[in-house]
Amino acid sequence: MSIDRISRSAYINAYNSNSGKNVDKVTKTRNVDTIEISDLGKSLKNYSLENNAANIKKITEIKNRIDSGTYSIDARLTAKSLLNAMKEQNE
Repeated sequence: MSIDRISRSAYINAYNSNSGKNVDKVTKTRNVDTIEISDLGKSLKNYSLENNAANIKKITEIKNRIDSGTYSIDARLTAKSLLNAMKEQNE
């Protein structure tokens, strides 16, 4: 079995042969980030809870009922609504 030594001169010669080469000028490109808004996102631009009169009326009514202590929550109906919403999301 023969094991040859690795000489440093081979590495130095490789470095020296490549060190004299000029590198052409590199042209840089300008990368620009972009964003695209979906049609659904664009349609939500004009949607606002504050501008919807029906929502304002309903919210005011619920606030008044809460303040007066007459607002009650049907736990079964709430749970059923939550389960239905979760089922629709998973489909």
